[in-house]
Amino acid sequence: MNLKSIAFSGREVGRREFAGFAVFESLYRPNQKIPKHSHEQTYISIVLRGSYTEECGSSAWDCETGQTILHVAGECHSDHFHRSGGHVLNLEFFPPFLARLCECDEVSVDGRTLLKSVYAMQLGLRLHKEVSSCDPWSALSIEGLTMELLAEVFRQRATCPKPRGSDWLGRATEILHEKFQESIKLSELAGSLCVHPVHLARAFRKRYLCSVGDYLRKLRIEAACHELLNSDAPIAEIALRCGFSDQSHLCRTLKQYTGMSPRHFRRVRFPKLN
Repeated sequence: MNLKSIAFSGREVGRREFAGFAVFESLYRPNQKIPKHSHEQTYISIVLRGSYTEECGSSAWDCETGQTILHVAGECHSDHFHRSGGHVLNLEFFPPFLARLCECDEVSVDGRTLLKSVYAMQLGLRLHKEVSSCDPWSALSIEGLTMELLAEVFRQRATCPKPRGSDWLGRATEILHEKFQESIKLSELAGSLCVHPVHLARAFRKRYLCSVGDYLRKLRIEAACHELLNSDAPIAEIALRCGFSDQSHLCRTLKQYTGMSPRHFRRVRFPKLN
C-alpha cells in the first residue's frame, strides 16, 4: 500500500526541489491521526515543534521536538499527533541520489532510526529559515545544509548505543541518561560499574567517539532545548533542572552547540499550526 498523499497530509509550508532531493515542511493539527501508510522515497524528518506517536510493526516511538527520524522507503507506519499538533521538516531523497550516497561503504539506509542530536536540530532550524528565503543564495545554502545533516545523521546512527545484554558500557550510558541532571563524577560512575576510571574513559571514547563528559553535556543540552521550545519556564529554572550550574552555564553551552543563546533559540518563529 502506498498512501503518500496521506503521509504528508498536513498543511505544506514551502517546498524546494533539487536534482537529488526535496525539502518541505508540514503542519499537523492537534490530535490528527494518519492511518497506516508507506512512502515511495527514503526521507528524514526533524520535529521542529510538537510531538506525535509513530507505530511501525510492533514498535511505537514517541517523536518529540528536536528529534530526527530516518524513514526507509516502503516501511509501513501510522502517526498520531498529540494535542499540540506538529511542525515537521522533511527531506525526501530521490533514488539516483540515494544510490550515489550508498556507494560509500559506511553509509547504509537498511533500517529506520530515531535520533536526538542538537546539531541536527540546529541544521533543521537553519533549513526552515532558508526554505522560506527567496534570495539568490538560498538554494546553495539548502544543498550545503542538507549534506551536513546527512553526515550528522549517519555519524550519529553509527555511534548510537545498542543494547548488549550485560554489557557494562551499555549500563554506563543508561546511568548517564537516568542521572544527567545530577553531578556525575567519572570516578563514581566507574565505581558503580566496578571498573577503573581510566579504563572507562578509554573504552567509552572508543565506542561512542566522545568523552563521558561530552556525552553528558549533549544529554543536558538536548533536555534544555526541549524545555526551551515546549515550555515558558524561566531560563534559569530550565538550566538548574537540566543539570547546569546556572543560567550562564546553559548560555555558554547552548551557544557552543547551536550558535544561539537560549532567548534566540526560544524566539525561533514558526507558522501557526491551525
